[in-house]
Amino acid sequence: MHRSEAEPPGRGRLHGRLLQILGAFSGVVALIAMWQLGVFGGGADREPVSAVDGPTTAWPSAAEESSSAAAVAETASSALETPSESVSEAAPSESPSGAPTTAAASSDAEAPHEEESSVEGAACVAYLSEDGSWQDTVDVSVAVVNVGDERLASWEIDLDLDDVDIYHYWNMDDLGRGWFGSKSWNGRLDPGEDAVTGFQAEVDGRYDLPDSVPCTAYE
Repeated sequence: MHRSEAEPPGRGRLHGRLLQILGAFSGVVALIAMWQLGVFGGGADREPVSAVDGPTTAWPSAAEESSSAAAVAETASSALETPSESVSEAAPSESPSGAPTTAAASSDAEAPHEEESSVEGAACVAYLSEDGSWQDTVDVSVAVVNVGDERLASWEIDLDLDDVDIYHYWNMDDLGRGWFGSKSWNGRLDPGEDAVTGFQAEVDGRYDLPDSVPCTAYE
């Protein structure tokens, strides 16, 4: 019979110690794993850890982005249409036929006493123009014009004006009751010819000097 060989006693003890060390190490690893899961695993009793403190950026949704793009496109379209609208609005201000009208208006303003067209028989018109005024006094020029087609021998004008009191006059005679007549040397007027006279008067603050007064012509 063969006798079995027995293991040395020192070798068995070494294996037992290694097993104990491995068991202890496994326990430590298990404890570390459980601790990490408790901290980072988001347990029910732990609050989530925010990565960065600060305002949160709200990103627009797809519908909001589409609406914003449509608004930008509409703004750009209206900006492109604006120049043509301003041009069309400015165009009516040009007056192709305005020059003759303006010229005619300025001509009338420069010549308020332009002679009227000739009428049949003897006729005259007396035009008044204010030369100056100071305090309650006024200085007036009178132009008597033969507007008929006959030569005049004399003329008379009505200067009975409201709020006007004539105290001095020249180149005409006082006929009374506000009427004044021509002198012997300025009464004869050919068609289109005029005689210049005038007067000074005291006036009331409410006086209104007319552009012309009645004139009676005599052949």
